[in-house]
Amino acid sequence: MRKLIILLMVMLIFALVSGIAAAKEISVNSTDSIQNAVNNAASGDVIIVKPGTYSENIKVTTQSLVIRSESGKPENTIIKAVPNTSVFNVAASNTTISGFRIESGETGIYLVRCSGCTIINNELSDNKHGISLSSSNNNNISENQVNSNKMYGIQLVNSEGNKLLNNNVNLNERGINHINSNKSTISGNNVSNNVEFGMWISYSNDNEISGNTANETSRGIFLDSSGDNTVSGNIVAFNNVSGFYECPACHRNLVFNNYVNNALNADINTRDTTWNIEMTSGRNIVGGKYIGGNFWAKPDGTGFSQTATDANGDGIADSSYIDSKNYVTDYLPLVPVSNPQQPVLPVANFSTSVTSGYAPLTVQFTDLSENAVSRSWDINNDGTVDNTSKSFVYVYQEPGNYTAKLTVSNENGTDSKIKEIIVSKFMIYPVADFSANVTSGYSPLSVLFTDKSQNATSRNWDFGDGSNSTEQNPIHTYPTGTYTVSLTAINENGTSPAKTATITVTTEESSSSGGGSHHSSGGGGGAGGSPEPQTNVQVKELSQARVTNGKPVLFDFTKNATCVAYVSFDAKKTAGKITTISEQLKAKSTLVSVLDSGEVYKYFNLWVGNSGFATEKNIENPVVCFKVEKSWLQDKKIDQSSITLNRYNDKKWSQLPVKLLKEDSKYLYFTAETPGFSFFAITGKAVEKVADAKPSTDTSKLDQNSTASETEPEQKTEQEEGKNKTTSIPGFEALYVVACLVMAFLHRRK
Repeated sequence: MRKLIILLMVMLIFALVSGIAAAKEISVNSTDSIQNAVNNAASGDVIIVKPGTYSENIKVTTQSLVIRSESGKPENTIIKAVPNTSVFNVAASNTTISGFRIESGETGIYLVRCSGCTIINNELSDNKHGISLSSSNNNNISENQVNSNKMYGIQLVNSEGNKLLNNNVNLNERGINHINSNKSTISGNNVSNNVEFGMWISYSNDNEISGNTANETSRGIFLDSSGDNTVSGNIVAFNNVSGFYECPACHRNLVFNNYVNNALNADINTRDTTWNIEMTSGRNIVGGKYIGGNFWAKPDGTGFSQTATDANGDGIADSSYIDSKNYVTDYLPLVPVSNPQQPVLPVANFSTSVTSGYAPLTVQFTDLSENAVSRSWDINNDGTVDNTSKSFVYVYQEPGNYTAKLTVSNENGTDSKIKEIIVSKFMIYPVADFSANVTSGYSPLSVLFTDKSQNATSRNWDFGDGSNSTEQNPIHTYPTGTYTVSLTAINENGTSPAKTATITVTTEESSSSGGGSHHSSGGGGGAGGSPEPQTNVQVKELSQARVTNGKPVLFDFTKNATCVAYVSFDAKKTAGKITTISEQLKAKSTLVSVLDSGEVYKYFNLWVGNSGFATEKNIENPVVCFKVEKSWLQDKKIDQSSITLNRYNDKKWSQLPVKLLKEDSKYLYFTAETPGFSFFAITGKAVEKVADAKPSTDTSKLDQNSTASETEPEQKTEQEEGKNKTTSIPGFEALYVVACLVMAFLHRRK
């Protein structure tokens, strides 16, 4: 039972997911509003902002939007905020913001209660705060230039599991302000030249702080009431108060393999910090072959690591570094192998030929790194090395947001850089096109328009006379005049430019029309304008033929759309090419009276030529050929000989005798001579049951057998229908299966 419930839930989820609309691209010009585009976007859409300067504040509440500049160069696309408000206020998960220069806001980009967001390759300056996260988890803040903001470059409050990677955060009051936030990865950032702190880590635990540069500020890395943090591989130099600071409430922090070069390297107020790991094989931050403690230097060259001895040349000092005043004991301090100066580390950098485009997207990757001796490319940032060349071409086959990562190394360490590559689905736009069966003629003129558009899911016709239609192949009737008809084609990606044509309708002179421009019931209505309400027309088909005096004319309905196979007559007048319309109706026309003549198979209308053409003056021997489904006769038990064609004229119905022309596996074809063309109905009568048969002397046994063979199936059918009444209840089968499963489950439990 549990498996059955799970299966039903999976099917329901699949049904819901399958109904999700496809994502689209929304383009924003410099005169447009980014906020309007965000408001009109659906989850998964990509908003592409063209170069220009935008003055607005943008609030994002729809999840999974990509908002990126078209050029990918922040200096080309600038967004300035209204003062005292955030430029981007994001309250939606899985948002991507990329490629903007963001200025003058309370906060440049503010994430609140978000997860899975990507903030990449933006420039943020002259804001109060550059980037701020509040109660936001598992977001990626990478490759941003966050400089010259009044207070904090990047701030995290009450957040967890975020990644701050390869950002330049300079000339702010504080570089990274990290409060009550845990399990962050802070790696590869340059947080130099800030006023107060490079990094302030407060009440934050289990964070990885590695590979950063925190130079030339008051305190490089400041730990306040924080524990279980790992601080490694950082360059912390030339800070005017101290390199590291820890308050008394800090606990169990691990600090190793850092290059520390300050007048006061460590201002520590706790004994609970570990300053080295076990001696481990591997290149350390100053190029030695073992990783252990830290490199302790001073700007004047008198630091412990700069003067310590290393008798065995293993890159580890012969004695421990002890600063008892500041509670530092490093049992495995590093010493330089050959050069006591600051190590030369690799700086990762690369270019791409494009950062966005349509799938399949070809991208040229070129390594621009400094001080690198080897490299590895992870094109999809999935942990797999895809290439080790300095330059190569890669093709992204599928749409999606990809993060390409380059990792470079030299003898002193490694460095990484990432870039986002956005691959979009190719947008197929509609192209409008159509044809008309005629473009000129006499009033009233009926025109069949045939849609020939490409890539269209819907369309809109403007007939030029104030009328519109969304049918694919409409028929429209024009009075005298000149009209411009236009068609626009539509699909999920947009609306096409209009395709137009001109329709010219004139008044037929009496001498050339034989007086046929007036309505005549004997003429059968008129193809120029059907009086039938189009809401009652189930399907229609047109046929054209040339009418020449003295010759037979055949209008053959080759598409088999209606129950009419053909219309024929002998022409008494040359009229050129004319059109006949067959309209099969959904129900009885409101223009005719009730027909009391058996079971109705189909109602249909026939209009031949313009109004008044199909009269005795112009045609003779008119014939209609129609078809009837054999399955209808069987289902309704219709006597084939009772099939009749009924015509409505002069406010009454009349019956027309019919002849069986032929039959095939599906239809019986009948012909009927008709005095004119108008409203028709095909009818038949059910076979009457015979109570008593009169047997003859020689055929009584045959008649009895025949009667039995005819009545027994009917009796059996009635019995079966009574027997199966319960199974015809909607959903009965499903309920029956569920009941059986429940009983089986209960039986097993016993």
